[in-house]
Amino acid sequence: MLHLLGIRHHGPGSSKAVLKALAADPPDVLLIEAPADAEGLLRFLSPLFSLQSISPQSAVHSEGIRTQPEEQRPVPNTEYLIPPVAALIYNPKDLRQAGYLPFAAFSPEWQAMQFAVERGIPVRFMDLPMTLQFALDEMEKNEQQNEIELFKKMSPEERLFRRDPMAHLAKLAGYSDSERWWEVMFEAVENEAEIFASLREMTAALRNETEEPKRTLQREAYMRQTIRKAKKEGFGNIAVVCGAWHVPALFDLKKYKASHDAALLRGIKKIKTTATWIPWSYDRLTFDSGYGAGVVSPAWYELLFSQKKEAATRWMINVARLFREEDLDASSAHVIEAIRLSETLAALRGLAVPGIGELKEAAVTCICEGSPEKLELIENKLVTGNKVGSVPDIIPSVPLQKDIEKTVKSARLKKYWENTDEQWLGATAAKPQGGIDLRSDAGKMKSHLLHRLNLLDINWGQMVELNRHQSAGGFTEFWKLQWSPEFAVRIIEMAVWGNTVEEACANFLLKKTEETTALPALTQLVKKTLNAHLPAAFDILLKKLEDLAALSSDVYHLMDALPPLVQVLKYGNTRGTDVGTVEKVVGHLVPRICIGLPAAVANLDEDASADAFKNLQQTNRALGMLNDENFNRQWFQTLQSIAADQQVNGILSGACTRILFDKKIMTEEATATRMRYALSPSSAPLEAAQWLEGFLVGSGLLLLHNRSLWNLLDGWVEELNDDSFSDVLALLRRTFSKFSPPERQRMMALAKQGKTEKKKREFADYEEDRAKVVLPVVRALLGI
Repeated sequence: MLHLLGIRHHGPGSSKAVLKALAADPPDVLLIEAPADAEGLLRFLSPLFSLQSISPQSAVHSEGIRTQPEEQRPVPNTEYLIPPVAALIYNPKDLRQAGYLPFAAFSPEWQAMQFAVERGIPVRFMDLPMTLQFALDEMEKNEQQNEIELFKKMSPEERLFRRDPMAHLAKLAGYSDSERWWEVMFEAVENEAEIFASLREMTAALRNETEEPKRTLQREAYMRQTIRKAKKEGFGNIAVVCGAWHVPALFDLKKYKASHDAALLRGIKKIKTTATWIPWSYDRLTFDSGYGAGVVSPAWYELLFSQKKEAATRWMINVARLFREEDLDASSAHVIEAIRLSETLAALRGLAVPGIGELKEAAVTCICEGSPEKLELIENKLVTGNKVGSVPDIIPSVPLQKDIEKTVKSARLKKYWENTDEQWLGATAAKPQGGIDLRSDAGKMKSHLLHRLNLLDINWGQMVELNRHQSAGGFTEFWKLQWSPEFAVRIIEMAVWGNTVEEACANFLLKKTEETTALPALTQLVKKTLNAHLPAAFDILLKKLEDLAALSSDVYHLMDALPPLVQVLKYGNTRGTDVGTVEKVVGHLVPRICIGLPAAVANLDEDASADAFKNLQQTNRALGMLNDENFNRQWFQTLQSIAADQQVNGILSGACTRILFDKKIMTEEATATRMRYALSPSSAPLEAAQWLEGFLVGSGLLLLHNRSLWNLLDGWVEELNDDSFSDVLALLRRTFSKFSPPERQRMMALAKQGKTEKKKREFADYEEDRAKVVLPVVRALLGI
């Protein structure tokens, strides 16, 4: 007897129907649509389950269910797989070839396997193994292009039918979305086992209207071979759980010759694969991967499966709870009214129970006060869910995976690992952004681990730069953590570089060092290596950096390299780093920057000058951090040269003038003279405005405390004609907008008072009414 149970992957209604069918007539063997080379993972499904095949001659339960002999059963384990999990099947020699087979608790395949395992019924995977599918992927690259061209030639209706055959039936039933139609018809209602025969007839009719891709025919040929093999071994009552679309191809085996199926699979070169279990997440379950495309609402499907009669009530309660967590109003009365409205909508639409659409509409109306935007605040947690599965330690994994998990535990980061929510590391009510202190051993351990994982492109953590006053003088790091199931493949890929995080990171970094020939890129590696605390790799990197810096003639590359190295000198002792070699490299860089910069910034266009302005600022900050007398002398001489050069864009000469004034290299009188020249009528208004932008960068206090400079600016603005003022207004507003609100308010007050100099002037022809006329212009200039 062959029982074909056609399902929708991850469908809760399909799961219930499958369990009913299996309970009504327990099979001798259960065949599951899954790659056959993942079958070895079944031994981890339950502590009482063994992978070994069970022959019909095995012992028989009192209920008539065949089991394997007692001596073949494994010793019970104490840990279980907790869904959602995924079977990961990959080519160990080429990790780009990897396939995922995700399961949730409500997945029909998962429930069927659990049913069989609890009763000692053998389970086999029956789909075309990935060892052949990976080989086919290589063979079919050219054919795939032909398929794309053929698809382009189809009409829109033909494309839709080819991509989603069920959409045709959904349209006939009045649904624009085939997923919604299938949920209403098969997932949200209780179906008896007889539903599978109806599904077979429906899919058979649809298959008659389309031509199947070759890969589908090959997969179905392998499935039929697996069924024939089970029959040949003597299993009389066989249950098959597979996608409903495949059922017609498995129903009547006599229609398909075994020799024809063998021919379809002949000549495919096998690629060795490895399989393991990895944690999965509801968020990842929504992606179109593995079996069953994406599930739009995993959290809702879980409710339909586990608490179907109370699903609508539970869903609305979750809405209210999540709203309260967001400090939004959601009372019990709101919940009751929303449930009633969802049930009314379902009745009007002829539905047995409210679906996710009816629930959303009711929630928006009754709880969100008609605002869909409010529901969007919580929709991800509400509809998708944030559940993540877990995999026990007994599951085989690469040594690097084990070391990462061990280090995560030692660093006390276990609660963040395998959590798909974005979280601030160390967040508390008092410090919502958390932070780790690099002066403590625990803080260093966390920081080193996160930086090392980032170097391996396992981007679990993202370091966030906050305001300086929040960072405890450079000894605090702030991190956002968010785990992703895809890290499993990346960890396997990185395992070739070493068995521990530190070893893999150092070896991978040295490989990247050999391949890097650009000075800025190598400089960034130096900074990352310092943060990750990899002393052996750090020394080799610095030697390569020193060699590249000696050969580089691009002064901007040298400037890009300086700030990270200065940070090493400034904060290296915080991480216990030997900075002697770094001092030597910096000692070579600074003189070359100072010598080459004046020529490099001459005759640049506006965009290039803006980029050079950024380089100038970051170099000045870096040298300011070092505060080396010899470096300062060379740097200030360079700035004086640039400030006096008429071939340099105004933003650069203005910035150099400001730095020299702040460092007391240039007196107030000399600065005023330079400013008077930059703002003189001989300078074009736009050039003068660019000079001001560079001169005023960072703070407006300079103008507030130096009235002579304020008067120069005030006079320049006053003398602009209407056209010139319109040309420079946007640039000036951008400059003044960077000042703090208190600074701009004080400037406004100063503008209202009129000009103020050290020696008071008398204006015989002063007219107050005319002065008030210009105040709107001043307000526009200051952006207030």
